[in-house]
Amino acid sequence: MADENGRHPWQPRRAWRGHGVLIVQRPGDPYAVWHFWHGNDRRFKCWYLNLQAPLRRTAIGYDTQDHELDVVVLPNGRWLLKDDELMEQRVREGRYSTVEVADIRSVGSRLTAMVDAGEAWWDPVYASWVPDPAWVAPQLPPGWESVAVS
Repeated sequence: MADENGRHPWQPRRAWRGHGVLIVQRPGDPYAVWHFWHGNDRRFKCWYLNLQAPLRRTAIGYDTQDHELDVVVLPNGRWLLKDDELMEQRVREGRYSTVEVADIRSVGSRLTAMVDAGEAWWDPVYASWVPDPAWVAPQLPPGWESVAVS
């Protein structure tokens, strides 16, 4: 989500820092599962269920809209909601309607119920996934930041 000046909140960073992230998402799902690691020994930190609009194809790939509310799932299965306290403020700012916030929170509730029931669909083996060291980061094509979304 952009800030009040239209910038992504991670600016001015132009690239990911740290161990990287592995993101898995099923077509049509209103969230993605991010895998995070930390420390010099790259210990698995958490699954981060990023609530977002389902991916949609653009002329140069895929796009989505972050919905700000997230579910952080720790390796022991305990979870917490991240940024729920900001949702009413986002309504006041005009970023979301009350109906949109209710829908986003409903997705969050379904996800926490899924985690509590032990029904996570993503494979926990990905917690030990390591990228091939020979891989080179791809370069984004010129104009990627201004491609129209259909």
